[in-house]
Amino acid sequence: MQRSPAFYFVYIPIAMMLLFVFGLAIILMATGTQFVATPVPATPADIVYEEGKGRLKGKIILEDGSPNTEKVQLSYDSKRFTGTSTSSYSATGPRVTDSFDLEVQSGETYLMAISSNSAPAWLGPLENHADGLIDDLVIVLKKGVPLDISLTDEKGNPVIDANVTGFPIINNEGGSHNPFKATQAGVYRIENVNELTYKIFVEADGFEPTSFKVEKPDTVGLYKKELVKASPTTGTVIGADNQPVANAKFLLYVRAMNVGGNSSGTHGWSGKEIGVTDEQGKFVLDELIADHEHSGIIEAPDKRRVPFANLTAGSTGLVFEMPPLRTLHGRITGDFAQLHERYFNELKEKRPYVKVDQEFTYSYGSSNHSNTVHDYIPLDQQAAEATFACPGIFSEKVEVLIGPYRVEFNPNDYASQGDLLLEFNLETGEKTVSSYKAPANLSEQEN
Repeated sequence: MQRSPAFYFVYIPIAMMLLFVFGLAIILMATGTQFVATPVPATPADIVYEEGKGRLKGKIILEDGSPNTEKVQLSYDSKRFTGTSTSSYSATGPRVTDSFDLEVQSGETYLMAISSNSAPAWLGPLENHADGLIDDLVIVLKKGVPLDISLTDEKGNPVIDANVTGFPIINNEGGSHNPFKATQAGVYRIENVNELTYKIFVEADGFEPTSFKVEKPDTVGLYKKELVKASPTTGTVIGADNQPVANAKFLLYVRAMNVGGNSSGTHGWSGKEIGVTDEQGKFVLDELIADHEHSGIIEAPDKRRVPFANLTAGSTGLVFEMPPLRTLHGRITGDFAQLHERYFNELKEKRPYVKVDQEFTYSYGSSNHSNTVHDYIPLDQQAAEATFACPGIFSEKVEVLIGPYRVEFNPNDYASQGDLLLEFNLETGEKTVSSYKAPANLSEQEN
C-alpha cells in the first residue's frame, strides 16, 4: 500500500513525540516528580485603570466566624498604572464594626483594617476599577501577640517618657502611627502584632529621634534599642529692635540627611515644635539628628515669623532676627453664600473663613525646595461685608482661598513694608491690594 508523504513527515513525527512525552511522564511519576504549570502573572502595567473611584463592600468577622463588634479603622493604598506613569493614593477610611461600604480611588488596591483588639488585617491586591463594585469581601480579624520596645541610653539606663509610635508595613506602604504604651521604666508595648514588619519611631528629650524596622515582630517579644545622645544646638532669637523674643517656637517642616554634600532621604512635617525660647530669647534644641539638615520657621507668640534652613546638631551661638510684625487685612463683599465654613475650637463655633497659604523656600543638598504654611482665619461677617486679619505675613508668595476663588498675590503687592489690605468681590472676582491704614478711632471705623 502506497503511503502519502504526510504519513512520513507529519503523522510519524507526531506519534513519536507522543510516545516520548508518555514515556517521560511514566518515568517522572515513578520518581515522584510532578509537572507544575507556571502561569505568567499579569503585570500591573497590563491592567488599565480608568480615572475614578470603585466601590468596596464587605463584612468584618472574627476568627471564629462571628461578626466583629469592636471599632476598626479602615485605610487603603491604591496605585493606578497609566502607560509609563503611576498615580498613588492613600487615605484613612471610616471606623466600622461588622461591615463596610466605601469608595476608593481606582487601581491596584490594598485595604487595611487596624484594631486595638486584633492584629492588623488586610485584603489585596484588589483589581479595583472606576465605577466598579466588589461586594463579597471578607476581613477576618485574628488575635496577635504583644511587641515590647526597650529603650536605653549608652550606659544601659532606661529612657522614660519617650514617645514611641509605629505602623505595620503592607505592600511596602505604611499607615497611621499607633502609639506604644509604657509598661515599665523604659519599656513600651503595642498589643496584637503579627508577622507584618513594623516601622517604629522614637522621640525622647535629649536624644536623637530615630526610626527602625522590626521584622517578624510576633517572634521577637522584646526588642532592645540604644538611643544616641543629641548634640544640643543653641542660640538666641531677637526682634528688629534687638530685643530678645520670648516663647518663640521652632517649627520643623523638613529633615534631610546630608551625605557628602548631597541629600539622601528626607522626612517632612507640617510644623512640628522642636524647641522654644526662654524669657531671654535663648533656645536649646536637643532633638536634632547628626548629619541632617533641619528647615522650618520660627514663630513668635504675636505671629512674627522667619524661616530657618540647614540647621544642624551641635551648632552654637546662633542668632535669628525676627522681622517686624506684618498683617494681611481683608474686606470681602458680594455673595456670602459662596464662602466655606469650618469649626474653630477656640471660638467653639462654626464660622465662614479664608485660608491663607504662604510658601517659603529653603535648600538642602544641592537643590532648592519649598514648603507652605497654612492659616485658617475666621471671618467677621456684617450685613454688607466680611473682614479678617491674618498676622504673620512673611513670605513673598501668598495665596488666599476665599470660597471657590484662589487669590494670588504678585511682587507689586509687596511694595510697602507695612500691613496689607486685600479687597475682594465675590460676585465679580475682582481684587485690589493696597497698604493698610488702621482707623484712627472707633467712630471712623464705624463709618
